[in-house]
Amino acid sequence: MQLSKKLTLLAAGLSTLAPAAFAETGVTFYGRANVSVENQSVGGKSDNVLVDNSSRVGLRASRDLPDGMSAGMVLEAGTNLTSGSTNSKLFAREATAALNGGFGQVKLGRLPASAAYFATADYISNHNHDTGTSSDALYEFLATGSLSNAIGYASPKMGGMDFQAQYGLKKGTGTGDSITNTINPVALAANYETGPLALGLGYERAENPNAATKSASQLALRAFYTLGSFGMGAYIQKSSGDKFDRSAYRLSGMYTLGQNEFHLNYGAAGDRDGKANTGATQMTFAYNYKLDKNTKVYALVTQVSNESQAKYGNGTSTAATLGQDPRSVGVGFRYNF
Repeated sequence: MQLSKKLTLLAAGLSTLAPAAFAETGVTFYGRANVSVENQSVGGKSDNVLVDNSSRVGLRASRDLPDGMSAGMVLEAGTNLTSGSTNSKLFAREATAALNGGFGQVKLGRLPASAAYFATADYISNHNHDTGTSSDALYEFLATGSLSNAIGYASPKMGGMDFQAQYGLKKGTGTGDSITNTINPVALAANYETGPLALGLGYERAENPNAATKSASQLALRAFYTLGSFGMGAYIQKSSGDKFDRSAYRLSGMYTLGQNEFHLNYGAAGDRDGKANTGATQMTFAYNYKLDKNTKVYALVTQVSNESQAKYGNGTSTAATLGQDPRSVGVGFRYNF
């Protein structure tokens, strides 16, 4: 049975079991369908492939409580439209319960990508919302993907500023060598908006006693400025840890003309821990045509250029090895509902 049908039946079942309570609850079925046809090349090998770009479906519920508070729930699943499959864990993207009020929001469960990432890299990735092969290949992820058994807090807006904090409770996640295989991930973020200028700050820390790098952290600063039809953004990120030190940055620009959007992105990552030829760059050109506010078609060209001792990738069907340069050229369709 297709996942959308399962979720629809789940919502219908809840309404049957508790019609009075369900009537007082706002329930939304939402999602994103995003698929592209691409020519991908890595190390002289070229493939024509159909790519799913982080498609998803979910249920969001909310209920008003006394004293201006509300309760909420999110169950969100990633789904691959090229195969019809879902994550091995059904609601792997998010499974949370939340309490909202004048104090802000407290959220518990499996959190989505970290607040630090949303405040920095994601904020300036406008052409395809940082999904697929044109997503940011150089940003250092430390907490995203590890925020299970987690607690999150988001403050209310205060004069254009808000703060967020997330913490993953201690639970062993294996014995791999990846720093993203973390224990007690921490993510902190701050956002500030004033007129056309929007600023963001993100911090993450990850600890894994079984990894080569026992503890690592990253700090990133983001700015985005809107000038009429132009939007310009940038972030700079500094990663720190044993044999883990590295700096990276990304620049993004967009121009809107009616239903047309033109995008240009460039990013660079420096050498890791001072080791020569371990850096990389990424260049992306993209064009979007909005059919309506929720639907668009797009075209993109993106390439990661690795130095001889680097192997950054952008999700191509063939993974890059040291010194290879993954490239994708494609057209796609995106529908939010």
